[in-house]
Amino acid sequence: MKSLAKSEFEFVGRKRIWLSLAGFFALLVAVLLIVKGLNFGIDFKGGTELDIRCKAGISVGKVRGVLSEFGYGKARIQEGGKREGKPVFLIRTPKMEEKERKAILSALEEKAGMESVEQVVDVGPGWGSEVTKQAVIALAIFLVAILLYISVRFEFKMAISAILALFHDVLFTVGVYSLVGREVNPATVIAVLTILGYSLYDTIVVFDRVAENTGELSRQSKMTYSQCVNVSVNQCLVRSINTSLTTLLPVGAILLFGGETLKDFAFALFFGIIAGTYSSIFIAPSLLSIWKEREPKYVAYRESVARKKSHEGRAEKATAALPRQKKAASSAAPTPIPKAREVSSKLEPPTPKPKPKTRVSSSAKDRTKGPGSAKKKKKKKKK
Repeated sequence: MKSLAKSEFEFVGRKRIWLSLAGFFALLVAVLLIVKGLNFGIDFKGGTELDIRCKAGISVGKVRGVLSEFGYGKARIQEGGKREGKPVFLIRTPKMEEKERKAILSALEEKAGMESVEQVVDVGPGWGSEVTKQAVIALAIFLVAILLYISVRFEFKMAISAILALFHDVLFTVGVYSLVGREVNPATVIAVLTILGYSLYDTIVVFDRVAENTGELSRQSKMTYSQCVNVSVNQCLVRSINTSLTTLLPVGAILLFGGETLKDFAFALFFGIIAGTYSSIFIAPSLLSIWKEREPKYVAYRESVARKKSHEGRAEKATAALPRQKKAASSAAPTPIPKAREVSSKLEPPTPKPKPKTRVSSSAKDRTKGPGSAKKKKKKKKK
C-alpha cells in the first residue's frame, strides 16, 4: 500500500449523501412518470406520416404555421434534403382521418407552396411495440452477459453494483425526457443502449483499479476497504473527466447543429453520458464499499486500522506534550538562593566582647603549673 497516493477528494466517505441524492431523484422520476408520463412518438402509439415536396425557399416554420391552423403545431417536421432542387419535408402527426388529411394537404398547397405529396403512411402502434419488445430482449441479454463477465473477471458483488449503476443512468435519462416532454422514438431506444455500454466501460475501469489496490490489503495495512476504494476512484478521476468531456463535445455539437434524427440520438446520449460519469464515480464504488465492508475479513481490517489510529493518536498527543512541558519548565522563575555571606551572617551567633585580663601572682602561677614544677625550678638554680 505504500505506492498508493493520498486521496484528495472524499467520495466513498460521503456515500450516504450520493446514495440519498440518487434515491431522491428516483422518487422524483417516479412522480414525473405517474403525473406527466413520456411523450411517445407515432412509432410507439401510431399516427400519420406525410412526405411532401414544396417550392424552393419554403422553410419548416412556414409548414408548421399551416399545420398550427388545424391543431398540429407540435407535429414533428423534419427537412429531408432536396429532390430536383426542391425541399422535401417529412411530417409526423397523430393519426388523421381521411377528410382532415385532405384539408391539411390542400392548405399546404395554397399557403406553403406544396407541389406534390410523395408518400402518405399510416403507422400503427404495433411497429413501436415490436421495437420495444426487441429492445427489452436485447437489454436482458446484455445485462446477463455483463453479470457473467464481471463476476468472472472481478467478483459477483462488483457485477451487481455495476448493474445497479446502469439502472441509475437509464432512470436519469428517462427522467429528463419526461421533464422536458421530448418525443421518445426508436433513436431514443438506440441511444439508451449506447449509454449502457459507455457507462459500463467507465465503471469497469474504476473497478479494475479497485481490484488491483484492494488486493494489497492486509491486517498490517493502514487503510480500510472503503478508504482503498476512495483512493482508487481518485486515481481514475482525471481519466473519467477527460473521457467524458471529449465525448460530450462532439455529441453536443450534433445536438446543436445536427439534423432532427441525429438530434434525437444526441439528446439521449448527452444526458446519458453525464449520468454514466456520475454513477461510475459516486454510485457504483459507494454500493461496492457498503457491501464489501460487511465481510468478516474487512471488518477485522477496519478494527485493526482503528486500533492503530488510536495508538498513533495517543503517541502523537504524548509527543506534542513534551515541548510544552519543557517550555513551561524553562519559563518558570527560579527560587532565589541567599548569598553565602548573608546566610553566614544570619546563622553565626554574635561575637562576645573580650573580658579584661587579670594579673596573676607568681604563687598563683606556680599553683597553676601543676605538681613538680617547683622542684624543676630548684634544680635549675643549683646548676
